[in-house]
Amino acid sequence: MKIIVKKEIANKIKKAVQKAGINEIKGACFAAKLDNDIFEIEDVYISPKIGSLSFSNLVISIKYILFENRYFKKHNYEYEKHNYIGDWHSHPSFELIPSAYDKAEVVDELKKSNAHFLIQIIVKIIDGELKMKCYHYNSNTIACPCEIEIENE
Repeated sequence: MKIIVKKEIANKIKKAVQKAGINEIKGACFAAKLDNDIFEIEDVYISPKIGSLSFSNLVISIKYILFENRYFKKHNYEYEKHNYIGDWHSHPSFELIPSAYDKAEVVDELKKSNAHFLIQIIVKIIDGELKMKCYHYNSNTIACPCEIEIENE
């Protein structure tokens, strides 16, 4: 699986991570399906609540629901091509690998949804640059690394 992140989206995430500082921050990823296993992140939701040094939680609020509704309406409710594909969160104090909590959270979300898979992007700013790693989850795999590329505009 390959995940492409538009430069403008990477910049949006970077700004949020910088604002959160040493605390974790989280959001949701919405993407277009470009090919069988290639997706391009078109937009991300950024949780208005910043977590603690080692924990962040995505709060499903009216702001999130409105964001999601605008996204789907913008793409004419073509769920097969444009949809939620997972989350992103920062690890300002840890490596860019999912913790046991991170894995359990995605597996739980996968079980509750009708999704065939979910991704999890973990981000960190190192020497002023946004670093990203992506992990793929489905019924057979948990936290399998996948390719991620920040697209130049």
